[in-house]
Amino acid sequence: MCLALVLLTLIAIDIGRGSSLAAASEIPSFDRVRVLDAPRSFSDVELVDQNGESALLTDLHGRVAFVFFGFTNCPDVCPLAMVRFRQLYSSGLVDTDKVAFVMISVDGQRDTPQALKSFLAEYSSDFIGLTGDPAAVRPIAKQFSAYFFKGNESDGNYTVSHSPQAFVVDPSGRVRAELYSASTEAMAGVANALLVEHATASN
Repeated sequence: MCLALVLLTLIAIDIGRGSSLAAASEIPSFDRVRVLDAPRSFSDVELVDQNGESALLTDLHGRVAFVFFGFTNCPDVCPLAMVRFRQLYSSGLVDTDKVAFVMISVDGQRDTPQALKSFLAEYSSDFIGLTGDPAAVRPIAKQFSAYFFKGNESDGNYTVSHSPQAFVVDPSGRVRAELYSASTEAMAGVANALLVEHATASN
């Protein structure tokens, strides 16, 4: 079993009670959603997208971004995370022009842009894949409070253990919530609350 599943089970004991804390503004409380006490800022980093082009995290500004740290060879948690993203994307509950869905690879050794593109094609051609040297990804993952490490390698085969949660980044580029297998409705509720907040602040 992937270590991420074990971590998810342990965390869900607490998160599953629907405990959400009020952040800088009122985001509704949802089951399996942890709203941060205060927005979490992070440094920008230059990575490569699934088209082989340079990409910055600041390119996401102006949209709510659902961000997941995973890898294309993941047997369980990553495909499930992408399915949840796809369900929200196709649900009609959010304005997809104002919401981005991003997977940042924790396995830059194998996750080439083409590998990411093939993986994401199973879910949506509009999803964003970002990859780079794990040494470059690790500091940004830590700022999100995501962690990963490579397992023992044998004959070129290995797995990567990683944090299971997805993160919600507001249009100003701050992490505002963590999702632990949250429902489509919960994800939409958080995204729409952040979009309303951003529109109100812009007026």
